[in-house]
Amino acid sequence: MQTTNNIGTMGTGSTSGATATSGTQSGSKPSFKELLDQLTDYTKGSAGERLQKMILAKLGVTQDDLNRMSPEEREKVMQKVREMLKQEIEAQKQLEEMQKNNKIRVSV
Repeated sequence: MQTTNNIGTMGTGSTSGATATSGTQSGSKPSFKELLDQLTDYTKGSAGERLQKMILAKLGVTQDDLNRMSPEEREKVMQKVREMLKQEIEAQKQLEEMQKNNKIRVSV
């Protein structure tokens, strides 16, 4: 299982066929194209899929890591992802409720 959590290793692949870690295997930083491919890949899909990828990245796990895991290991990771998703949703609900009740003001 991968334990690093940086932009060069958090992708799930790229659209050009370069792997997410190809730029970091030799110790060098990923190229701009690799990072752009990872960003493009990340922005594809639904908001839920992007949130899942974000949580997996927080855990230091890529989609490739998940694919290589045993079903038991994968289920443990996905259970943690579900728990973190619930926490994220609850935090968002609390924030919205506080904004609604004018307890906090958020301006951009």
